[in-house]
Amino acid sequence: MNKLLLKAILILTLLLAGIHSVHAQSTTPKIAVLDWQAAMMETTKVKAEFQKADQQLAGEQNRARQLAEEARALQERLQRDGSIMSEDERRRLTQQVEQKAQEYQFVMSRLQKQQQELRQDIINRHRPNLEKAVNAMIAEKKIDILLDRQAAAFVKPEFDITPAVAEQLNKME
Repeated sequence: MNKLLLKAILILTLLLAGIHSVHAQSTTPKIAVLDWQAAMMETTKVKAEFQKADQQLAGEQNRARQLAEEARALQERLQRDGSIMSEDERRRLTQQVEQKAQEYQFVMSRLQKQQQELRQDIINRHRPNLEKAVNAMIAEKKIDILLDRQAAAFVKPEFDITPAVAEQLNKME
């Protein structure tokens, strides 16, 4: 009877271990990563809006470039001819260089702020579609955990859903 009891306990233990093993395998979470910025930037609509924003700011960019060239030309003139200029002329030219540099800094600061605001506006307008596409991908691929791509040091391509989300976004347009 003792042998029979030991066999029963052994069989029950093996059976429980097998059930636990099957259960552990079936509850392994499915993990994926997403670079949401890249997914959004791959859509034709967002690309077009970013290009349009850049075109809107082209005048400011040209103004900044012009100011930089003017300041550089004045600086070169000061270095080249400074030794033969009067003290007053050198001081005036130095002030002009400083004025151009300050104006350049102001224009660049304003330009960067405008670019940031336009880009943020574009992203905010498209965020609801991004969320819909991500939620559709999560449901379709039965994803349990979604990580930001930048949070992972290494990811095999099959775990990256960025291209699939970008494709889904393009279909939504």
